[in-house]
Amino acid sequence: MTRSTRPAGRQRPSGAFGPVRDETRNTRIIEAVLDLIAESGHAGLTMDAVAARAGVAKATVYRRWASREDLVADALESLMLSAAIPAEATAATTLREDLITTLTHRSVCMQPQARHFSAVLAAATASHPQIADTLRERAIAGQREDIAACLHRAQQRGEITAERVELLLTPGRMEIAAAIGVTVQQEDLLGTVLDTEGVARLVDQVLLPLIGATPTG
Repeated sequence: MTRSTRPAGRQRPSGAFGPVRDETRNTRIIEAVLDLIAESGHAGLTMDAVAARAGVAKATVYRRWASREDLVADALESLMLSAAIPAEATAATTLREDLITTLTHRSVCMQPQARHFSAVLAAATASHPQIADTLRERAIAGQREDIAACLHRAQQRGEITAERVELLLTPGRMEIAAAIGVTVQQEDLLGTVLDTEGVARLVDQVLLPLIGATPTG
């Protein structure tokens, strides 16, 4: 028996059995759930509405998810899963280049799901604050891990000292938290989403000065 990778306490829905023949259906269904939550919240979400938005039969949804709760849980889980950082980030020759590539990959300019994240977070904040808190915490943790990885690679290149990296990653420090706050709440704070140039400005004007590194490249 293979070991489940799903969160503890929640098993694969009993209605989801057998091989999935069309993976695009799963994607369309998940995207439909996220769109509907962003538009009208969780309370009014129905399997009928999800099926209609995804362009599939309701039976198709039930074959994959036995209940609305499992479907919503998987949809929200999809927002929390981090995509692999591209090879060009780990091959970067400067901290600035590494940060821009990494944060651009996480931003909506490269990850359409980030738009879903922002909209769902806004919808959940009013009606389901616990869900919103979980989404926000996972997003912040992912961003922090990304930036920490950039700092460790910069340390290996000799751009920043181990002592400085350790200080910056100390719980309660505000340098990295300030930049993460902008990326997580970019639409609320900036009135727009960050494109590649916006990420570069964030790195040059906020993150590198706070870190104490000089922009290069």
